[in-house]
Amino acid sequence: MANGMAALYVGASGVRSNMNALNTTANNLANVNTTGYTRQQVVFDDTAYNTVGRTDINTLKVGLGVDVQDVRRVRDDFLDRAYRTEVGRRYFYETQYDALTEIEEQFGELEGVKFQDYMEDLKASIQEVAKNPNSTVTRASLVQSASAFLDKANAVHSGLVDYQNTLNIKVEGLVKDINELGEKISKLNTEIASIEFSGQTANDLRDQRDQAIDKLGRLVNITYDEKLDGAIDISIEGIPFIEKEVLFPMGVAHVGDNSLSTPVWTHLNNREVFTLNVEINTDKGNDVGELKGVLLARGSYVPNHTDIPNIPLRNDYASDADYEAAYEAYKVEAEHFYKNIEPSVVMKALAGLDKLVNSMVESINNVLCPNKTIEIGGVEYTVLDTDKAGCGTDDEHTIGEELFSRMHTKRYVETEINGETYYVYNNINYFGNESLYTIGNLEINPNVLTDYSKIPLSTELGEENFKLAEELVSIWDDKNIALKPDVYGRQDFDTFYMNMVSDLANTGEVLVSMAQGQESMALELDNRRQQPAGVSSDEELTNMIRFQNAYNAASRYVNVVSEMLEHLIERL
Repeated sequence: MANGMAALYVGASGVRSNMNALNTTANNLANVNTTGYTRQQVVFDDTAYNTVGRTDINTLKVGLGVDVQDVRRVRDDFLDRAYRTEVGRRYFYETQYDALTEIEEQFGELEGVKFQDYMEDLKASIQEVAKNPNSTVTRASLVQSASAFLDKANAVHSGLVDYQNTLNIKVEGLVKDINELGEKISKLNTEIASIEFSGQTANDLRDQRDQAIDKLGRLVNITYDEKLDGAIDISIEGIPFIEKEVLFPMGVAHVGDNSLSTPVWTHLNNREVFTLNVEINTDKGNDVGELKGVLLARGSYVPNHTDIPNIPLRNDYASDADYEAAYEAYKVEAEHFYKNIEPSVVMKALAGLDKLVNSMVESINNVLCPNKTIEIGGVEYTVLDTDKAGCGTDDEHTIGEELFSRMHTKRYVETEINGETYYVYNNINYFGNESLYTIGNLEINPNVLTDYSKIPLSTELGEENFKLAEELVSIWDDKNIALKPDVYGRQDFDTFYMNMVSDLANTGEVLVSMAQGQESMALELDNRRQQPAGVSSDEELTNMIRFQNAYNAASRYVNVVSEMLEHLIERL
C-alpha cells in the first residue's frame, strides 16, 4: 500500500512538472513577437530517492518522480557581449559619416551650387578688371563678386558652426539617455536581486535589463560583470557607472573657455569621460559608442586658419637660428593639429575653409595694399609700401584701401615717426582685441563699397595700373598654402579646395565602409544570438506536443495506479 501511494506521488510529479512545462511553452508562444523577450526553457531534475533495501554490494532505491529545477532563459552571454561592442562600433563610425554628409551639403557638393563656383566668379571678375582697371563697370563687378564670395563663405561657415552646435545638443541628449538607462538598470538590479534572493528567477526583469544594456552598449563602450546575487556592475570607458543599485551619473561641463559641452564624471571632480586626443582605432578597441563618435565629429571649439600651420621653408628665413626657432614653434602647432583638428570632420572643414578664405583675402589685399618692413631706431614696423601701392581714381587718389576689411579694424594707422608719416599696419580692433582676417570677422571695405573709385588699381596720375592688375590675376597661380602641416608642396587656391573636398570624400569613404562593415557584423551577431534566444513557433509547438503527451502519459499512469489501489482495497 505504501509503495502504491508513492507511485501516485511519482505520477503526480509528472503531471505537475509537464503542466509547468506546458505553461512555459505557452508563455513563449504568447511572446513570439515581443521585442526583447528571451525564450524560456524548463529544466527537469529527478527528485529524492527512497531506500527500499540493501544487498551485499548495492543499496536498493526507488525514485519519487520528477521536479522542475529551473525555468531558465536561453541566452548566450558571449554573443551578447560581442554584439554590444560591435553595435557600439557601428554607431561610432555611422554618426561621423552622417556629419561628413552634412558638411558636403554645406559646401554645396551634393546640391549643385558649389562653393567653388563663387571662387570662379571672383577669379573671372579679377581677370575682367585687369583688362580695364579704371572701368567703373569692371570694378563694380569685382566688388559684387567679392561680396557674393564673402556671403557664401560666411553662409558655409555659419552652417558648419550651427551644425557643430546641433551636435553639441545631441551630446547633451545622449548623456541624458545614458543616465536614464543607468537609472533603469540600477532599479532592475535591486528588483532582480530581491526576487532571486527568495529562490525564484526574475526572467522578465532580466529581459528588460538586457534590453537596456543593449541600448547602453550602442551609446558608449561598456564592460560589465554579473554578481552572485544577480545584480550587474557596469563600467563606461573603464570607470564604474553602476555598482549594484548605486548609479554614478554622467554630467556635462564647459571646460576652460569652451562653450561646447564635455561629458564628465561628476563624482570624480568633473573628470572628462573620454580622452579624444589619442589615436582611436579598432586595434586599440577605443572606437566604440555613438557618444564618442558625435564628440569626435563635433570637435572641441571653432578653429580658424591659424590651426593649420605651414611647415617653414629654410629659404624664407635669413638665418639658421630664425629657421630653427620657427620650426620648433611649428612642431608644437602641428602636434596640436593632428591631435585635435584632423580627427574631427567638422573642425577640419572649418579650419580648411578659413585657411582658403584667409589666403585668398590676404593675397588680394596684399596686392592692392602691399606691406614692407622698416626699422627705425632699432624698432621694426610693418608699413604700407607706398612705392608699390596703387591709387584710386577719386579726387584724393586714395591709397591703402583694401578690398576685404576686418570688422571694426583699420588696416593702417597713420603714424608720424621721426618727422615722417607712415601707414603702420594694424591688427587691433576698436575694442583693443587682436583682429584677424577670419571668416565671421570679414566684410567688404565700406569705403570701397560706397565708392568703387577708391579701389587702388590706378597710378598717381590716374592712369590704369596694368602691372598691378596683372599681379592681381597672378595670385591665382601662386602656390602658398597647404592643406596639412607636414606638406612641403604648396597649392594654389583651386587645388587647395579640390584637395580639401577630396580629403573629406576619402574620409567619408573610409567611414561609410567601416560603418557598413560593422553594421553587417552586428547584424550577424544579433542573428546568431537570436537563434537560441528568439522564439520559434514551430519549435515551441513541437515542445507543446511533447509535453502534452508526457502530461497525458503521467495522467494515465495516475489513473492506472488509482484503479489498482481501488481493486486492492476492495479485495482486502
